[in-house]
Amino acid sequence: MSITKTVIIPACEQHHGLYSVEVSLPWCCIYCGAERGEPYNSLSYDGSKRLFVHGWKNTCGHVEKYSAIREWFKKHAATKRVA
Repeated sequence: MSITKTVIIPACEQHHGLYSVEVSLPWCCIYCGAERGEPYNSLSYDGSKRLFVHGWKNTCGHVEKYSAIREWFKKHAATKRVA
């Protein structure tokens, strides 16, 4: 069984400093499957407002943008509901 961690990410690109979402993710890179680094407190800046979120650095070096995480989560959360 893979490790799952719950993190807070921006709910959308233009979050206005308000819109975050808590997601539980398998703790592996969406590109290669290597383990993600430990989550840390971070800021997301949408061009006008800051939002407190989690960040992490992958051990493999891949950078997972929040937009890619949201897309991955939408796809896999939908799969889990159907199954």
